[in-house]
Amino acid sequence: MLGKQGVYLITDETTRLYFTGYSSGDGFLLLVDGGGYFVIDSRYYYAAKRALKNKPYKVVNGSFNETADLIKETAKGVLFIDFAKTSMELAQKLAFLGVELKDCREEIVQARIVKRDDELKKIKRACRIAEESLKAIVPAIKEGVTENYIAALLECEFKKRGAEKPSFDTIVAFGANAAVPHHQTGDTTLKRDSVVLIDFGCKYKGYCSDITRTMFFGTPKKEFKSAYNAVNAAFDAAFAGIRAGMSGRTADAISRDVLKKHGLEKYFTHSLGHGIGVDIHEDPYLSKKGETQLLDNMVFSIEPGVYLDGRFGIRIENTVVLSGGRVKSLVALGRNLKIIK
Repeated sequence: MLGKQGVYLITDETTRLYFTGYSSGDGFLLLVDGGGYFVIDSRYYYAAKRALKNKPYKVVNGSFNETADLIKETAKGVLFIDFAKTSMELAQKLAFLGVELKDCREEIVQARIVKRDDELKKIKRACRIAEESLKAIVPAIKEGVTENYIAALLECEFKKRGAEKPSFDTIVAFGANAAVPHHQTGDTTLKRDSVVLIDFGCKYKGYCSDITRTMFFGTPKKEFKSAYNAVNAAFDAAFAGIRAGMSGRTADAISRDVLKKHGLEKYFTHSLGHGIGVDIHEDPYLSKKGETQLLDNMVFSIEPGVYLDGRFGIRIENTVVLSGGRVKSLVALGRNLKIIK
């Protein structure tokens, strides 16, 4: 639970899921004295009652008006909300209730940043589903298939194995498209002697996985293999060097220094990693500006990459956890370059 004494209104889907274990696209969660109220309209009311029957929340059939009545009854003049997640429209409505609005963003971040054992189990399962799904679709990577086709196959495999949905829009990038870190998967067809980059993950019981593998269809040139080996070395260095207690900025620098030795640092255009939980991007951030201290049971990505515009891109990414002060991978897939003939 959150640290301060008071009443908290949770309005965003993933934070509601974090506190309740129940995924709903709508509803208001009011946290009061270790329990509280979950207000949701009649479309979801009975499903929510079943899902939360063993939780310390009373399920209320209603919407904002019912929530407003509960706030007036419990808040005693002060209401904590997440300023980053609450819309201006809703904030104005809340202000009319005569309560002082205080930001609880940092409290929510701190509550979610270190994962409980039950959360770790769900993330591990999400990773396992994702990697098994990739293995299943590799034989379908053939000349003439489209990026969209491979993405659809992969997402179908997620659901066959028990995932609810992808963690994010699956990225499949062929050839020069791989040089765009967040390429929008499209109708590009696979041609021989092309890069195949797949950035993917799924949600299992609300928790995310995030993996990227870069493969090659055909015969890679020496320049590509050299760059791939450099990215893999940058991953190895981060995996071996990250320790509990260091900052996200220090962790980011480990991979960046390796790529600098290979003359590739300027092509590493994003951060080394980000936290993973009920959101695919959350604290901690392993970046040039990342000041958060890394601690045991934090889950995050390690994902060094290089991107040469108009030519090729390479990214290698695993979801990892800090355990016993050191990094442990939650992904078993190998990282050596896979060549598809």
